[in-house]
Amino acid sequence: MKKIIYILFIGLLGIVACTSQKSLVSEPPFTVDSPSLQYWSGGMERSGRGMNFAARWNPFDPEAIVIDSLFVRGRIMKLAVVETETGFKLEGSYKDAQTEPTDIIMHADSTKEVGNQLPRPLPDTRKFPFKLKPDEAVMSYLVKSEGKKYYYKIKGIKEKPSTLYPGRQKN
Repeated sequence: MKKIIYILFIGLLGIVACTSQKSLVSEPPFTVDSPSLQYWSGGMERSGRGMNFAARWNPFDPEAIVIDSLFVRGRIMKLAVVETETGFKLEGSYKDAQTEPTDIIMHADSTKEVGNQLPRPLPDTRKFPFKLKPDEAVMSYLVKSEGKKYYYKIKGIKEKPSTLYPGRQKN
């Protein structure tokens, strides 16, 4: 009797573990056309840098779907639906966090360099839930009638040339 209980418990754990994984939908209730990604960089030191995503979105029923996030190139960005004259457009942006400039003390006596801060480590890619190619992204959305979140892989993202904003003019 104990063996049956253990087998049922292990089977139940296996089922729960499988349902917690993010599975991709092959045919969502919409189409995504002309996806593009563009990096940008501010002209001043503390302006920051980031990336913008844009695509045409053609839902079968726009009221039935809530767009959530985009997972792309190790980053997660919130998506917004913008209604234009020609239809719906998905837009998202990501901005790297600004860091305060820190003074670095360089001295022949190393004890005077104690207050120097170490550089920030690179982002941890293990936390990113998908393995994607550079021209792929995963979009999450919610179907209102089911109350369930789905994931759809967008392929063929075109990378536009980077935008470099000018800095302040020097007098």
